[in-house]
Amino acid sequence: LRPSGTEPLIRVMVEGSEGRQVSLLAEQLADVVRGLV
Repeated sequence: LRPSGTEPLIRVMVEGSEGRQVSLLAEQLADVVRGLV
């Protein structure tokens, strides 16, 4: 999780070996961030 620096964005990056789980966790984290801004 980091600010873009060049755009009004917050980037959410998640890595892992299970693609489906990574996508789910990334979306959940993005939802939390959206709720905070």
